[in-house]
Amino acid sequence: MRKLSIKITSNAKSLSSFSGLHLFTNLVDKFELQRLFGPLLPRKQRDRGLTSFEKLYAGVMGFIAGAKCLDDFDTLTNDPLFSELTYGPASTTMGKYLRLFSLKQIQDIRNKLPLLAYRLRIWLQPNLHKIVFRMDGTLHEQYGEKMEGVEWNYKKFRSLSSQNLFDDKGLCYGFSLRNGAAHSSVGAVEMMENAFKVIPKSIQKFYVADSAYANEDIYNSLLNHNVNFAICLPEIVWGSLLKNYGNKINWFKTGIKFFKSNKCEIGDIIYPKKGLTMGRKFLRVVFIRAKKKEILSGDNHPYDYYAIVTNMSNSEMTNERIIELYRKRAQVENNIKDLKNGLDFHHFPCQSLKANHVWGLMGIIAYNLIRLVSFTISKDGCFSNTVRKKIVMKACEIIKHARSIELKMMNYFAKEVLRLSMILSDAFFRGIPRLMSTTDVVHHL
Repeated sequence: MRKLSIKITSNAKSLSSFSGLHLFTNLVDKFELQRLFGPLLPRKQRDRGLTSFEKLYAGVMGFIAGAKCLDDFDTLTNDPLFSELTYGPASTTMGKYLRLFSLKQIQDIRNKLPLLAYRLRIWLQPNLHKIVFRMDGTLHEQYGEKMEGVEWNYKKFRSLSSQNLFDDKGLCYGFSLRNGAAHSSVGAVEMMENAFKVIPKSIQKFYVADSAYANEDIYNSLLNHNVNFAICLPEIVWGSLLKNYGNKINWFKTGIKFFKSNKCEIGDIIYPKKGLTMGRKFLRVVFIRAKKKEILSGDNHPYDYYAIVTNMSNSEMTNERIIELYRKRAQVENNIKDLKNGLDFHHFPCQSLKANHVWGLMGIIAYNLIRLVSFTISKDGCFSNTVRKKIVMKACEIIKHARSIELKMMNYFAKEVLRLSMILSDAFFRGIPRLMSTTDVVHHL
């Protein structure tokens, strides 16, 4: 290995590690975040210092820059560009701000998340015809002995829990932080309906979820909003259906690989269900099964089964397409993983559940902006940490002028930032390909 003699010296130049942050400041203006969330924030107690929205904005930018706890704001303030963009609030300022929110204000902000997500989705797909919602809950392990809401969960560790609603592009339409022992479906109906309200009736809506959401309230909410769904049934339900109506199922071979087997069979059955809205009396259940490799003593079933309940008829969507639609539900787990790993939603910084809820909502706003920008890197998007490495964390020199600042960076970085700036500008709002080289962008303009 070649060994170099390395010297460390200093200079008086103002240098930043986050030149890509300015792209996100433009997005905050472009999608009118101040107009959307500003009226819902707590009023200032004193007529000095940062406004309530400026603190929210600083929190969002902190998440984008990689803040994982309140103390990180003290470090980020030392970065000259972050300080110029956000006025550099201290960690104590941000902590006090989080504790100012009332339950009503938290609810109001949650209710606006679907509108922001939908605006971002329309920017990505101006001619949107179909949207698939995926919902899931998750646990956030906590170690603070005095943290409000931390409880023992079904997995036998102490945690908070959250409810999350994403679309098929990974944008988040709903987030709610709850006690650790809360059931997965608690608050699901309210969150779903808030999202459905902002989606025009002309756009076809689908909903996919696991067996925790297989209940009457969920079914009726989806039926009332004309949403097609594919939800996993728990074994206690499909087991009863097989016992009573299994002889009526016509089984067919399928090419779908399930239970690690290429020799599966598929079939469906009518599911009589009381209490359904809009005069519905039946749903449809799609079964897929595969022979067990080993049958244990006392086991009366030679097959492994999986069941999906849906409101769609076979003419609307075949059995195989129902299974394929449901299998894409796994993407929601990647989105939640991105929240946990990219924004450190593994843990929350405050003792108050309300303050932690606000922290989570600021993170969701930041996550949606990051997710939007990720589609300028890849047509399928990418994780938050990749966006930071490729876009946000680019070194630059800051040169201040009378009423502006200049970011001076390496030629390669400057070309890439120019490309992204043009893609995210209003000139590219509709009908322009998102993935373009710098030469293509300049030529198009």
